Amino acid sequence: MRRPLTVAALVFVLAMTACAPAQGADDWLGTPEQKVAGLATIWAEAKYAFPSFEAVPDLDWDASFQEYIPRVIATDGMDEYYWTLMEFAGLLRDGHTSVLPPWQYMRPDYSNPPLEVEVIEGRFIVARAAETPELVEAGIAVGTEILEIEGVDARTYMDDAVNRYYPRGSAAGDDAVNTVYLLRGPAGTQVALKVRDASGDEREVMLTRDWTVSGEGPFFPRVLLAVMNDQPMTIQDLPGGVRYITLSNFDYVEMGDEFLAFIDAYGDETAGLIFDLRFCMGGRGDVSEAMTSALIEEPVSSPLWKYPLYSAALENWGREQEWRTTNNTVQPRDSKRFTGPIVILTSAVTSSTAEDFPIMLREAGRATLVGDRTSGSAGNPVSVPLPGGGQFSMATFRAYLPDRGEYVGIGVQPDILVRPTIDDIRSGTDPVLDRALEELR
Repeated sequence: MRRPLTVAALVFVLAMTACAPAQGADDWLGTPEQKVAGLATIWAEAKYAFPSFEAVPDLDWDASFQEYIPRVIATDGMDEYYWTLMEFAGLLRDGHTSVLPPWQYMRPDYSNPPLEVEVIEGRFIVARAAETPELVEAGIAVGTEILEIEGVDARTYMDDAVNRYYPRGSAAGDDAVNTVYLLRGPAGTQVALKVRDASGDEREVMLTRDWTVSGEGPFFPRVLLAVMNDQPMTIQDLPGGVRYITLSNFDYVEMGDEFLAFIDAYGDETAGLIFDLRFCMGGRGDVSEAMTSALIEEPVSSPLWKYPLYSAALENWGREQEWRTTNNTVQPRDSKRFTGPIVILTSAVTSSTAEDFPIMLREAGRATLVGDRTSGSAGNPVSVPLPGGGQFSMATFRAYLPDRGEYVGIGVQPDILVRPTIDDIRSGTDPVLDRALEELR
């Protein structure tokens, strides 16, 4: 619910921002006026253009703004200020709407132990771990369960210390991506954990926040490796003429060209395609559509994009605001196309353009989705600067399936639901890929 600001609150905000001295967007002064101006930027951008207030029906955006005014004024320094802005933007619970602080996605002065955590069966499980002397001595290995962090239940710690600052579109998306922040803190400090190993033994350990592995550099979780990968497509030959294609992101036009060249050269020799999008968080829509064009026989619709057209006149007349819905239609490629079976592997990390790709191919009747529900995040975000060098990014549309079904905040349901178990993690098996191969036999 969006309640109008009171006259007093509006006068206060205008007075605070009007008397702020002129400065560049990157200059941090830390004055009350500047702090309120940054908060007001987020509130104002969202108030009339955020497309998904209906997804947070209990949120009173204006009242929240008024609540956060004294909170941002009271912040001690730019770091605390930005954590407060991130929390404020997080109230919108949208995967394409957030505050990016001046330190960007990963603070350079922060680190974490060299391990990767996944939420499996509702439990926090070590999915990968470097074999450093400290981890070996502490008995931390693949399959170890983290029960507590700094004396706090792992679930509670994740929600309170991480998820409220980093919305990903859905609860599953939060857990799938935000574990990269779970153990982060000032580099060189220690984090206290209570863990349980496969035998059921529980113990407390202290691990150093240092992800550097001797001779190898930083130990990056697979989510970060996918985002940073500048060679985002790998193709592996599997038995029976199946090609297994891992897509880390859709960021590079060259990847689309390489895929089309692959279809030209090897399409006739390929019995089936498996696309692995389980660590793909999106990228360029034109790349996704170019690849889709080589895999369809009839035109297919992209997801639908609905966005508001705010009118003060309509507001004053008491009429409903107008919305517009648009989409793209992808045409089959004129030259060679692959017409064989396709399976796409998805997870709760899969988001944005990485959701468009399977949505379009399933809509065309060309792909079977295997794995877990996707993140449910889309939005073509617009960005505006904030004091001190950060920025606020906000979704500009709400996306729907071509049949107008919902998936933002929910995720795209796979055709065949397969979720790895803790036993799968400990044994190193991949039931999602195994099920995809069964589908192609």
